[in-house]
Amino acid sequence: MEKLSNYIQGLSFEYAISYSGLRGEKFIHLEKETEEEIKKIEKEIESARFMQIPKLNKKIEALKAETNIYNSRIINEHGELHKSAMMIHRFEKDSQELQSIVKILSSNFEEQLFVMCPPVFRDSIVFYSKEDKIMGILQMCFSCWWMKNEKEEDLEVDHNIFPLLKEKLIQLGHQIEHE
Repeated sequence: MEKLSNYIQGLSFEYAISYSGLRGEKFIHLEKETEEEIKKIEKEIESARFMQIPKLNKKIEALKAETNIYNSRIINEHGELHKSAMMIHRFEKDSQELQSIVKILSSNFEEQLFVMCPPVFRDSIVFYSKEDKIMGILQMCFSCWWMKNEKEEDLEVDHNIFPLLKEKLIQLGHQIEHE
């Protein structure tokens, strides 16, 4: 497991964007749409030919996966945003806001706590190159104080950074619940 501070120091990027999702009105609307679509497909299965049923069941599984908060990500490994994701803030590399976030993320490692709840990664910071290529992704769960990178690898994180990072992101417009 790589330390978050090492991960951040190893990133080469030109700008970053923070995203938020899997919450709020947009997500609730997506859940309702998904539920309606699943009901339509289930009705279709009732009169479907035998060979069509596996394909329809796969559609249902894909729809359910889209609203499964424990498996969904704000941005996936292909750089595609979740349907509920919203861009919150764009940071230029030299901006004071980004520098303060990088300073928090680069803090010395003291102690990592392991909370036994399943993480829900509702907030992320994505680091981009000059050519708009994704250079790194931090997926964050503020309920259980957990982070993953773009490769779905867990990062060792000093638990003391989470309140600081949460406060910064809320100031920028993230709708992080008071967990």
